[in-house]
Amino acid sequence: MKLGLKDQQLSQSWALHNGAGATSSAAVDLMNSAKGDFAALVQFRITAPALTTTQLPDTKTVTYAVMQSANADLSSATALYPAVLVQTGAAGAGATTASYEFRVPTNVQRYVFITATVGAAGGDCSAAIALFDPLF
Repeated sequence: MKLGLKDQQLSQSWALHNGAGATSSAAVDLMNSAKGDFAALVQFRITAPALTTTQLPDTKTVTYAVMQSANADLSSATALYPAVLVQTGAAGAGATTASYEFRVPTNVQRYVFITATVGAAGGDCSAAIALFDPLF
């Protein structure tokens, strides 16, 4: 991977959960090794979709976290940045679209992905698509 050039294959989209529970994007392989720091100038963006009041009733939430893992199967994943975006249903209107941009630290593990968790009593958000994109 040549760093510094946007690679469209790294863009991820995934459906949110149907009711309470979590779904995750596919992982982005940063191709760094356990023996060296990740030194590329890479920025990422999470885009949370607009949600209707049926999908996200008042006071219910969808929480997005940036996760990392040293393993391709994403086992032993840990939160790199927990709760970077929280959408909350309000005023009978659901939630508007939201985004969050971040850079990874030099000691980041090889695989980075996003988890979106629909809280208790959340509606069916499975028709809503979240995005995870590199911004080189």
